[in-house]
Amino acid sequence: MTGQGPMGRSLGMPAGRSDEAGASRGWRIGVDTGGTYTDLVAVHGSDLRIAKVPSTPPRYEDGVINAIAAAGIEIAAVDSIAHGTTVATNAVITGTGAATALLTTAGFRDVLELRRHNRGEPYDILWDPPPPIVPRRHRYEVRERLDSAGEIVEPLVEDDVRDAVRRARRAGIGTFAICFLHSYVNPAHEERARDVVLREMPEAVVSYSAELLREPPEFERTSTTVINAYLAPVVSQYLHSLSMRLAGEGFRGNLTVMHSGGGLMTVDSAARFPARLVTSGPAAGAKAAEGVASIAGVASSAAGGTPVAGVVVAEAVAQAERLDEVISLDIGGTSADIAVVRGGKARLVNEFSPQFGQPIRFPAIDLISIGAGGGSIAWVDAGNLPHVGPQSAGAVPGPAAYRRGGTEATVTDANVVLGRLASEVDLAGGIHLDAEAAQAAVGRWADRLGLSLEDAALGIIEICNNNMARSIRIVTVERGLDPRDYTLVPFGGAGPLQAAELAAILGMRRIVVPIAPGVTSGLGCLYVDIVHDVVEARITPVDMADRTELQEIFGRLEAAMVERLDADRVPRDEQRLEHAVDLRYLGQVRGLTVTLPSGQLGPRFRDDLRDLFFRDYERQFHSVTSDIPVELASLRVRGVRVVSRPQIPFRGGTSQLAAVERQVVTRSGPVSARVLLRDRLPVGTRLRGPLILTQLDATTWVPPTWEVEVDPLGNLVMNDLGEVARS
Repeated sequence: MTGQGPMGRSLGMPAGRSDEAGASRGWRIGVDTGGTYTDLVAVHGSDLRIAKVPSTPPRYEDGVINAIAAAGIEIAAVDSIAHGTTVATNAVITGTGAATALLTTAGFRDVLELRRHNRGEPYDILWDPPPPIVPRRHRYEVRERLDSAGEIVEPLVEDDVRDAVRRARRAGIGTFAICFLHSYVNPAHEERARDVVLREMPEAVVSYSAELLREPPEFERTSTTVINAYLAPVVSQYLHSLSMRLAGEGFRGNLTVMHSGGGLMTVDSAARFPARLVTSGPAAGAKAAEGVASIAGVASSAAGGTPVAGVVVAEAVAQAERLDEVISLDIGGTSADIAVVRGGKARLVNEFSPQFGQPIRFPAIDLISIGAGGGSIAWVDAGNLPHVGPQSAGAVPGPAAYRRGGTEATVTDANVVLGRLASEVDLAGGIHLDAEAAQAAVGRWADRLGLSLEDAALGIIEICNNNMARSIRIVTVERGLDPRDYTLVPFGGAGPLQAAELAAILGMRRIVVPIAPGVTSGLGCLYVDIVHDVVEARITPVDMADRTELQEIFGRLEAAMVERLDADRVPRDEQRLEHAVDLRYLGQVRGLTVTLPSGQLGPRFRDDLRDLFFRDYERQFHSVTSDIPVELASLRVRGVRVVSRPQIPFRGGTSQLAAVERQVVTRSGPVSARVLLRDRLPVGTRLRGPLILTQLDATTWVPPTWEVEVDPLGNLVMNDLGEVARS
C-alpha cells in the first residue's frame, strides 16, 4: 500500500526472454485496473518496471495510459499489453449495463424472476432478492417449441420476433438476449430469431444462448445470455476507447484481455463474450502466482488450465516454495478476493455469480470477493453497532488521508492512526498521506461510539479482519478443510499490511508475501495464456455411453475451438486442445469436471471415467460410493495458446539501511517498530518483529510475535513464533 519514490520506477532487475522468438523487440506490459488503483508491470530485455496509479472511473482507459506514463515507457515502444479489467464487474454490480430485451419461449418469461428459490439471507424475513437485470415488461414471449431431443414441436413464429423488436425499439432498447427452450440441442430457432432481429434493427447487439452455452440448465443459461447482452455495449465501448487511445499514442502491438477462466482473449473475442470478463481483475491476481515462481527464477508449470491472475500468485508461490496448501488473499482498495490452492492448483468452477441470482455459467476461478479493502468505510448502523464496508471510498474521493475530498474513516485511515502507514512515506501514485485528516476522520467515528482514537482505529482493523476471516472459513472450514494446515499468501496493496493479524484469527502460523505484492495482478497478466472454452451437453449413464457418439461431439467442439483460435490469429501449430467431461451421480443436478489425461476415450473409457470421477469426488467431498450409477452430463474442450513467460531473477539488496523507529499502536499497547526498505534486505535476512517493511507498491506489517526471512526467491517468509516470542 505504501511505497518509496515516484509513481513508477525501474527495479533494475535483469529479465530473461520477453517475446516468443527469444529476441526482445519491445515492452511487454501487464496492467490490471482495480476499483482504487491501476497496477502495471512491464518487461523489456533486462529491464523490469512497475507502476501503481489511481484508477480513473468512469474513464478507466485514462488510468491505463497514466500507468504506462508513470513507468516512463513510450507507448510506441510497447509490443503487447495484457489487460485485466473490472469494467464488466462494475457494470453488473452497479447496474450500469445496457438496457436489454429478452426473447424467450412462450410461457418462460419469468425464468429470470423465479431463479432457484434459494435465498441470499435465509434467516432475514425482510430480505428481498435484487431485481432481474431485465424487467418483466422487456421480456418478450415468442411462440416456438423444441422437445428435449431438439425436434420441432411448434415452428418459430417470426412475427412474434418482429413485434418484440418494434416494442423494444419504442422503449429505447437496442440490445437483445435470445434464449429458447432446448436450444442447446438444436440452435435453429435462436439463429433464425437472431437474423430476424438484425434485419429489423441492423444496429442491434444480439447475444443468443446457443452460441454461448450448449448446456441445459434453463435459468443459468438464460442468466448467462442476458448478462452477456447487458455487458456487450459497455465492454465494447471501453475496449474501443482504450484501443483508440493507445493507437493515438502510437501503439501498434497486440492488446489482449484477461477473463475469469484464467486466460486471455483478443479484443474482438472479449466484445463477443463480455460475460467472461466478470472477475477479470481477481482472475489476473490468481494468475500472478505463476509469475512469482518465474520471477524467482523457478520454472513455472503455468499452462492454460490455471485460474485468475491474482490467484496465480498463490499458485506460483505454492510451486516455488513447494507448498501444496495455500490460501490466496488479494486485498486492494475496494475488495478482498480469497481463493484456496490445493495440490498447487486453484479450483476451477463452471459457474459463478457476481451477485445473488445472477449466475454466469463459464469456467472461472473458485473465489470469494467481499467488500473489505483499504478504502472500506467504517460506519455505525441505527442500533449503534459498528461496521466496516462493503462501501468503499474508492479512488475518488478516497480515504481521508489521501486529501482528495474523502471525509469518512476507512481502513487506510485506521492504519495511519495506528502508525503502520507512515505519513512521511508517499503511497504509490505520488499520494502523500495526511495524518491529521486520518485522525479527524477516525475521531468522528470514535466519538459516535464513545471510544478513544486508538481503540476506534484498532476496532476498524479488527472488524475488517474478522469479515475476511469469516469468508476464509466459508471456503475452508465449511468444506471440511482446516485453515491451520495452509499457508497464507497475501498480496494487493493492503494484503501484507493485514495478513499477520488475520492469520492469527484463523490460527495460521505461516505467511509468504510475494516479491511485488501490490502489483501482482498486473504481473499475473504477463503469465496468462490465450484460453477459450466450449461445451456441449450429453446426458447419459456412463454404462450406456457410446464411444463413437462422444467422439463425434468432441470433433464438433474441436472444430469450434479451432475456429475461435483462428479468429484470434493463433497459428495452428501453437494451438493446444484439452478435453474434459462433466460427471455426476445419477439424480444429482451438478457434476464434477474431470479432465481426460490423454485427451482421448480409450477402449475401456467407461471404467476410466468412473475411476476419474471417484478419485475427484473423494478428494473434494472426503467420501465416495460405487453403489450409485455415474452419469455423463457434458463434454468440454479448452483451447490454449501458451505464451512465453518472462524469466526475472531476483537480486536481493546488499545491505540494511539504518532503521527508522516508529511508534505503532497494538492491542497490547504501543510498541517501537523499525521501518526498513524491503528491496534493501539481502537474501537470508532474518528479523524479529515489530517491523514495518516498505516498498514501492505495498507495506508489510510484522507484529512483535512474528519473524520474517528473505528467501532466495525474493519472497518474505513470515512465521508466528507464538509462545516462544511471548516468553
